[in-house]
Amino acid sequence: MNSSNMLAIVTGASTGIGFELARQCANNGFDLLIAADEPEIHEAARRLEAEGAVVRAVEVNLATTEGVDKLLAAVASRPIDALLANAGRGLGHAFVD
Repeated sequence: MNSSNMLAIVTGASTGIGFELARQCANNGFDLLIAADEPEIHEAARRLEAEGAVVRAVEVNLATTEGVDKLLAAVASRPIDALLANAGRGLGHAFVD
């Protein structure tokens, strides 16, 4: 993913809001590094690539140090122009629980 385009990292990008955020970034000229803790992230990358996006998918658990390290390694030396931190799931409990 060596490009002169800006780079957007979108977490939680396998479905829903995260996927749509990634699509919007791609539509605005960003290369994408998308991440999620489920294998569906790879299908999301294929869908975005089919629409013309430059995408790298990383399956990581960002609740762990290892997951964060893996995501940062995927960035390599590219500057990060946008971070859309959408990872996480609500469990249906009150916020303070």
